[in-house]
Amino acid sequence: MERRGLGPQPVLTSVPDRDKGEHTNVFRTMTGGEPSSTKYQQSLGTADGNTPYEILHGMGHGEGGKKTQSAQNLASASHGANTAMIPADKAISGNPNILVDTGFNVRPGTHRAESVDQIFIHKDRHHEPIFQQRIDGDLPKVTTSQYKQLQKQTEFLKDGKTLDAAVTLLNFSEGGGKS
Repeated sequence: MERRGLGPQPVLTSVPDRDKGEHTNVFRTMTGGEPSSTKYQQSLGTADGNTPYEILHGMGHGEGGKKTQSAQNLASASHGANTAMIPADKAISGNPNILVDTGFNVRPGTHRAESVDQIFIHKDRHHEPIFQQRIDGDLPKVTTSQYKQLQKQTEFLKDGKTLDAAVTLLNFSEGGGKS
């Protein structure tokens, strides 16, 4: 597998509206003309049954703005994989103390994500992610109950002040310094 992503990037506190078609144009350039993620997967022979595929952002546009519309930050994966990323992305929205290091494990020579490693790091604790999950690139559509569970698992990320305090306590218990 080849790892693709932007590397650790800070979450922006505000992001201007995006051109909704820009990522499609970038993806079209990446694939030599195919704008559809599903058709791209089908042309590779990697599409899983009737699974719909989408163009995924490793770091969401709402977290990083214009820099997220790059080939290094885009890949093809299932609608289910994209949906599974949303609760965590929403939970960290606007928190500049969080670094996003989400990346794709792509099949060599393609833009197909076999899996997505969604990783968030607190700026004061670089050596240890505060949240990480691996998502199958062919994950079937997420049910409502599965989505609610994902929201519950990421709820702690929403309270930036408590998260900062927890990191301070962890750093203090390890000798008081920032990592």
